[in-house]
Amino acid sequence: MVAITAPSSIEHIPLVRCPKGANAGPPPVIPSIDLSSPGAAAAVADACRTLGFFKATNHGVPSGLADALESNAMAFFSLPHQEKLDMSGPARPLGYGSKSIGSNGDVGWLEYLLLSVTSGTSSSALPPSLRAALEEYTRAVREVGGRVMELMAEGLGLASEEERCVLRRMVVGSEGSDEMLRVNHYPPCLLPPGRDRDDNCGVTGFGEHTDPQIISVLRSNCTAGLQILLRDARWVPVPPDPDSFFVNVGDSLQVLTNGRFRSVKHRVLAPEGEESRLSVIYFGGPAASQRIAPLQQVMRDGEQSMYREFTWGEYKKAAYKTRLGDNRLGPYELPLPAQEAAK
Repeated sequence: MVAITAPSSIEHIPLVRCPKGANAGPPPVIPSIDLSSPGAAAAVADACRTLGFFKATNHGVPSGLADALESNAMAFFSLPHQEKLDMSGPARPLGYGSKSIGSNGDVGWLEYLLLSVTSGTSSSALPPSLRAALEEYTRAVREVGGRVMELMAEGLGLASEEERCVLRRMVVGSEGSDEMLRVNHYPPCLLPPGRDRDDNCGVTGFGEHTDPQIISVLRSNCTAGLQILLRDARWVPVPPDPDSFFVNVGDSLQVLTNGRFRSVKHRVLAPEGEESRLSVIYFGGPAASQRIAPLQQVMRDGEQSMYREFTWGEYKKAAYKTRLGDNRLGPYELPLPAQEAAK
């Protein structure tokens, strides 16, 4: 096992309430969808409408690719802090980051690599074995993302082959698309003596947020920590499953479907045991010039848009100016027509 050096201080990392104890309520069943099954499209659409989140199985990615990436990533994160910075550069936003998340004051008990899939510039100085593992894994997971987006479109009722590719074409293989890969490492975290905490609190690993892109595809090791927010305002844990991927609906997809699919707020608690958590997330974003507005193919007669139109470049720029927990879509929401508001 690779030895892990934790960040030096947690005094400025916030504590959060976490769903422990009798009042947490029964855990929901996270939808588990076999991507090769005949009913996958309908199941994907149902999960995106209800939770904005699901587990994808039978995805076709060999386990060896994820294992190789995990091993190489853990070896990288075990290096001295300055070596990691020298290899990748500080996260601005691409590169290596530790504790600070973005430039607006958000912090968490983690370190990470944020890389551009399309440019590759932020990974060119990484160790060759890690770079090769990242490239192989990315090729495989972006195909999973493309397949999922086809199923999403089909589940929305887009029947023709051309219509089913409408979301995929915005991201996978599109010139100028904004695809990113994030590798998050959460070292074990024990509170120092004197810092108050009750049994229903945990240390923030990555604060609550939605993802601004179209979709996110996540894989983690066996260490727990991921939680999602339900419609009834309950935070619930997501049991880890290294053999599967977890798919998040992003803000842009919420707009493209005119609210039919809802982006899911999620967060990560720092691990309290002896094992680190390692997660790898593929973010599927379109080109900066891509128009983000409800797809005409999904709009019913007379249906009005819930959002004002914007480009991905505009939204991404605005998102980088916000805090993690902010409602990024709020400024783009249009008032409901009087008859809808009265319902």
